[in-house]
Amino acid sequence: MKKRFDAVAWMRQRRTQIDEEDAALTWAQKRQRTHEEVLRDPLLAPLCAEAVVPEKVRPKTRKKLLSSDSQRRTRAHRP
Repeated sequence: MKKRFDAVAWMRQRRTQIDEEDAALTWAQKRQRTHEEVLRDPLLAPLCAEAVVPEKVRPKTRKKLLSSDSQRRTRAHRP
């Protein structure tokens, strides 16, 4: 049985095409391009007004990560 449409092959081909188009762009430019394409899409554009933009999250510093990791180990080994 021959498939009329192979979705996996199509997605791989499309991903390659997008990667070639975006090769010279920075991450910020890629993000902006994607946002503009979503705004032009009649199905996705209305959802942009409903989306909630998260506040900027400060990543934990390495020191905080190490201390919280050691606290977890200490608690786990307590009798």
